[in-house]
Amino acid sequence: MTLQDEAADALLAASSTMLGIVIRSIAAGPYELTVAQHRVLVLVEDVGELSVGAVAEQLGVDQSTASRHCTRLDRLGLVTRTRARHDGRAVDVRLTPEGHRQVSAVQRARRAEIAQILARMPTAVLAGSVDAWTAFERATEESTPAW
Repeated sequence: MTLQDEAADALLAASSTMLGIVIRSIAAGPYELTVAQHRVLVLVEDVGELSVGAVAEQLGVDQSTASRHCTRLDRLGLVTRTRARHDGRAVDVRLTPEGHRQVSAVQRARRAEIAQILARMPTAVLAGSVDAWTAFERATEESTPAW
């Protein structure tokens, strides 16, 4: 087994734990959302404004599914939907202050749970993991198409 295989297996095992953290942290927000709905909020927060079509593309779903997510988030007051200036048929989505609060609450809960886990790890392991996770994130950014 190569070092790359061992790393992939370790990351696969850790991803199961991370998925649990993701789901629990979304439940810690003030609004009851699905993972996909929370992902919409994160995507929109990252760029400030997205069309429903871009949301669909980033989620890997069809436009009607993305539209339903955005409609629910709009009803909850977490996003606003407006007709796009460049195309009257398209709809753009932006976070409201409540949407920002939801994302922040989830991030705080997620970070707190991760910090508790990291506190149980040896310092020497943590020092190397920072470089490894940073390199992993950079590698994913390189392979992700631009918006």
